[in-house]
Amino acid sequence: MASDKMIPESAPGDAPGSFSAASRQTSPTGLGPPYSTPPAPRTRRDAALDGLRGLAVLMVFLFHYGGGLQSSRPEVRLFGLLTQAGWLGVVLFFALSGFLITGSLWETVAQGHRLRNFYARRALRILPIYSIALLAAVAAALLHGATLAQLKPFAIFVFFLQNFPHLAAEAIQNPSPLPLYHFWTLAVEEQFYLLWPLILLFAHSRRHALRLSLWFFAISLFFLLIIYAMPAFAGIRAHHLYDYFLLTQSGAIALGCAASLAMGSRYSPSGRKPGTHRLIRKYALPAFFTGSAIYLYTSYLSGSLYLTDPIQFWLGLPAISIAAAASIPLVLRPGLLRTVFSNPPLGWMGRISYGFYIYHILLQPLFDNLGAHYSHQTTGNYYHIVRALFALLITCIVSWLSFTFFEQPILSLKRYFPLYPSLPWGEPLAEPHRSHHHRT
Repeated sequence: MASDKMIPESAPGDAPGSFSAASRQTSPTGLGPPYSTPPAPRTRRDAALDGLRGLAVLMVFLFHYGGGLQSSRPEVRLFGLLTQAGWLGVVLFFALSGFLITGSLWETVAQGHRLRNFYARRALRILPIYSIALLAAVAAALLHGATLAQLKPFAIFVFFLQNFPHLAAEAIQNPSPLPLYHFWTLAVEEQFYLLWPLILLFAHSRRHALRLSLWFFAISLFFLLIIYAMPAFAGIRAHHLYDYFLLTQSGAIALGCAASLAMGSRYSPSGRKPGTHRLIRKYALPAFFTGSAIYLYTSYLSGSLYLTDPIQFWLGLPAISIAAAASIPLVLRPGLLRTVFSNPPLGWMGRISYGFYIYHILLQPLFDNLGAHYSHQTTGNYYHIVRALFALLITCIVSWLSFTFFEQPILSLKRYFPLYPSLPWGEPLAEPHRSHHHRT
């Protein structure tokens, strides 16, 4: 699962000053609000958001490598049960993606070549590792005797269609020994990246854009109710045709967009935080606990923390999406949570999270073999522990090498496609002169 995701990309800042009328511009297309051009921001990541992303990718890792459900020891079985909730890391990734890309897109509404720059930056972030992984999977398939005709399922991945009904099953049945089953999250994000900037073109104000993001969530919720609650679609549910579809999984992304728009911008010409920002701050904690409680209730009814029952899709998934979006303003405001999520190890994991997400499954056959070789078992607690330790260590090393020597040189090309890395209001009021900026 990416954003990169799955996967996909994802504060204190200067107190906004007043900008003169000369600095206020209107969108060249006439769409969008008057825009106050801030000084070119210094590129800087937000430590707490990196930490939140690091938590998300570790949750996904535990979901795939936790094990323990078959143990006779109650404490190990409990840990194994909790790892079922690791898939929630993907929901958190989705919320972060919507939050960060919307902040950047909306604050550059008057910038020339905005769409070109946005799509170019997404391509520079997503495509290099994605392409390398696909080429590695194709090469492995050929080395294992696959014919050219058997390589057709890889075309589904080329066009990011691996989450579509009927195509998802075909994509998974590719002949490569290197698994790509987690790439469905990247398809969800890329499809959203394609549509959302175009939808924002029709927004004539921030409030209008906020309504559009909430409508996007409402459409997703309506789709879930139709597919997963109506008896007429029981056959579709039995074959899991829409489990990874964009409208099934996009609720968290839409709510991340809504949170970004509701919280406003640090570059507000008036220097005031919008009223919706204060509402977000006020209700983020209740929303987080309410959404989490509803998800746990549906999991209790279903007997699993994973998405296995229709009620978890049409009620649990939207609820936990609300909790995921609410977690973002919670870590942006000053306090214990921001301190916890700003710790360097978690932030480091967040910075390499995209590669980590790609490689932790792509290299799974290697980890399986190492676990079996050094534990002299292929099942059991000891095997799972050894395999997980190898997977964590090797994936961290490979991801760091990839980020340092492959991804960063490519990401440096983003300077030719500038977008203001605007984050919504997250700074402590007591620290008005610090400037932290985030590159998306």
